[in-house]
Amino acid sequence: MQDYKAFYELMLDNFPEGVYILDGEGNYIYANTAYIHQCGVDKTELLSMNVHDWLKNQQIDVCISDIVFQEKRRVVMFQDVAIEVSNNPPFRQMVISSPIFGASGKVEYILAVCRPLDTLDALYHEANSKQVAKSYTVANGRWSEEQEVVAESLAMRHILQTAREIADIDVSVLITGESGTGKEVVAQCIHNQGKRNKQKMVVINCAALPENLLEAELFGYEKGAFTGASPNGKAGLFELASGGTLFLDEINSLPIALQGKLLRAIETKTVQRIGSTKSKQVDFRLISATNENLFRAVEEKRFRADLFYRLNVIPLELAPLRERKEDIVPLALYFLQRYNRKYNKSKQFSPRTLESMLDYDWGGNVRELKNFVERSVVMTVGDYIDITNIRSVAASHDRRVHSTANYDQHAHGSPAPDGADSRPFWEEWMEHQPSLDEYMDRCEREYLSWALDKYKTTYMAAKQLGTSQSSIMRRKTKYGL
Repeated sequence: MQDYKAFYELMLDNFPEGVYILDGEGNYIYANTAYIHQCGVDKTELLSMNVHDWLKNQQIDVCISDIVFQEKRRVVMFQDVAIEVSNNPPFRQMVISSPIFGASGKVEYILAVCRPLDTLDALYHEANSKQVAKSYTVANGRWSEEQEVVAESLAMRHILQTAREIADIDVSVLITGESGTGKEVVAQCIHNQGKRNKQKMVVINCAALPENLLEAELFGYEKGAFTGASPNGKAGLFELASGGTLFLDEINSLPIALQGKLLRAIETKTVQRIGSTKSKQVDFRLISATNENLFRAVEEKRFRADLFYRLNVIPLELAPLRERKEDIVPLALYFLQRYNRKYNKSKQFSPRTLESMLDYDWGGNVRELKNFVERSVVMTVGDYIDITNIRSVAASHDRRVHSTANYDQHAHGSPAPDGADSRPFWEEWMEHQPSLDEYMDRCEREYLSWALDKYKTTYMAAKQLGTSQSSIMRRKTKYGL
C-alpha cells in the first residue's frame, strides 16, 4: 500500500463519529465527513478555521482543547453546541479529546472524537440486539450480572486499575465514599481478581445487626454460651472467611467495645469464640468500607486510631456520581437493559431524559440511578421513557416526607424547575390505578429510601422512625434498597 495518508483518511472518513485533529495552535488540520456534517460547514472552510472561532462566535461555551493543552491529558466532557444544521436545534455532544505529544514532551496535536448525545440511545439499542459484552472484564472472567462494573470515567478506571494491582497482595483495604457509590462492587472486584477467588467473600454490614448480636456473628460462640445460643455452637464470619475475603461494610458503625477485639483478630489472625477459652487460627483477606470520614470519627473518639491505621493501609476513595458524569449514561443504559429483561419490556430513553440525567446531582449515587431506571421501566406507559423532571421519579433523597401530601416538596421548599411536572409522585402514579397493596408498598419504599439516605445507617433510621433495626433491614431487603 503506497499512499498511507489516503488510506488512513479513508478509514477515518468512514468512522460514524465526528473526528477532527488540531495542531498546536488550535487550527483544524483534519476533519472527517461525520464531523463536517455535525458542523454544517464546507470542509475547505472548516480547515481554514481555528477551534477558538466557535468560542468567539458563542457557538460553544467551553473550548475543551484548551484544557487538554493546559493539563496535558485526555479530557472527556459534555459540550453544548449552538450550531443549527439543516434546521436542527442546538445540541449537546460528548467530546473525547486526547493530546499527541512530540519528542520534547509538548502537546503538538489534539485528536478529538465527538458523539452527539441523541445518538447514544440509538447506539445502545443497536448493541442490545447483539450478544452482550461486559463493560469491564476481569482476568478470570468470573463476573455475574450483579457484579459487572461499568466504568467510563477516568476516576473509576483509576480505582479499578488500583484494584487489579493490589488484588493479589494480602493487605488491608479501606474503601470510602458516599452511600450508593459502589463500594461493595469494588470489594468484589478485588476479591475476584485475587489469589483467593476460589474461596468465597463473606460480607457483613456492621450497621445491620444489633450490637449484642454482632460479636456473635463475627467471632462465633460455643454451645450454651448465652441464652438462646444454638446447642451446637456456631462458627463466626472470621472462621467462615478463612482462606477467602472478609468484607466489613459500614465499618464506622462498629461499636467501640468490639473495635479492640477486631484489631486483635486482624493483627494476630486468631479469633476466640464467645464462651471458649481457646483461640483459632484464621487466614483471611480484609476489606472494609465506610460512608463516613473515619479520621473525623477518630478525632471525636468514636473510632480507635490504632484500628483506623490498621484498616487504612490501602485507601480507595470512590467519587460520587455527580463528579464522574461520564458514567451516568452508560450506567443508565446498562440498568435499562437489565430491567427490560427482568420485566420483559423494550423501553428506550429519549434524548431529553438522558440530558436530564446529566443535569441531576444523584445524591444517592449509583443506587439512586439504578432505582430511577427501574421505576421508569415499571411506571412509564409505552416503550419510550421521556422524563425531564428526574426528581419526580428518582429516589429524591432531599424530599420532605412527613406526610404523603409532602412527597413532592424539594429541599428547602424550592419549587420544581420551570416547565417540570411538579405533581407528587403518587398523584401521577394513581393515573395507572394501582391496587391498594401496590400503592402502600410504593409509599413505604419511598419513605424508607428517604430515611436511609438521610440517616445513613439502619440503626439511626430505625431510631428516628420509631421502629426496630431488624424491621428496617427486612424492608430494605424487600425493596432492594
